[in-house]
Amino acid sequence: MPGMRRRGAFTMVEMVVVVIVVGILAAMTVPKFVMARNESAAAATVEDLKNIETALGMYKAQTGAWPKDVNRTQAVKELTPYFPGGVNPFEKDCPIGGVYDYEGPPAWNPPHISIRKSGSKVYTESDALLVDKHFDDGNLKTGLFRKSGSSRLTYAID
Repeated sequence: MPGMRRRGAFTMVEMVVVVIVVGILAAMTVPKFVMARNESAAAATVEDLKNIETALGMYKAQTGAWPKDVNRTQAVKELTPYFPGGVNPFEKDCPIGGVYDYEGPPAWNPPHISIRKSGSKVYTESDALLVDKHFDDGNLKTGLFRKSGSSRLTYAID
């Protein structure tokens, strides 16, 4: 049409509005993705701890005793045949951060599984609380899953 001017680009105000809308959407979704990742790591940790508990129970049923305590960061090799797929959780990092450590006889009876801070990825208090909610009441001072000292979480084997 004659006399109508055709626009070739967005105005500065339109660009600012788009940036603000995208910023608001990102602010709403990013925390949900972070929380989903943390919940996934907590669920994987719970699965590892339950697999360890099951393997320990099968080992004790077969041998009549708990495995002996091992040094930190060492896998309890006797348990490997009792894990699904032969994947021993003691041979990998804990999903929430840190490493698994078996605390067994003679010092610990019943045994405990510790999660010790180690390496660059360490668990946070909120990660530990997410794991505790799967086992107990969400309180790291009570129940089977507890915080022991400043650098260790422990899970008591029944």
